[in-house]
Amino acid sequence: MWSASRQDGSAVTDFVLVAFPMLAIFVATVSITLGSYARLVLLDSTIEGARFAALADQDIASGIAKTKQLVASALGPGLNVNVAGSVSRFGTVESVRFVSTLGINLIPFSNFLSASSVATLENEY
Repeated sequence: MWSASRQDGSAVTDFVLVAFPMLAIFVATVSITLGSYARLVLLDSTIEGARFAALADQDIASGIAKTKQLVASALGPGLNVNVAGSVSRFGTVESVRFVSTLGINLIPFSNFLSASSVATLENEY
């Protein structure tokens, strides 16, 4: 006669109890990793765009275009990147300040990333 053990079906229950938390941890890890990568790309692109705009033969518009181009080449062309640039003076030193924001939904409770950079303007003599 066939007798059922008390352990029959416990493998399915164990799998469900372990699989869902592991899946949640995996998705959270991937999301945080991609968000950190996007933040680093935005920061590096903003720094490079401010440096480019600070060159003696360039202007703020070319620095903004450079920043947007670098972000698009690293993260893809369909992202909403906003870059604002301004020139400020501290005593006798002029500098360019860039602030970039990126609309992205990878990090929970945050729909944008932000980065800023300042570069000293070169002067032509």
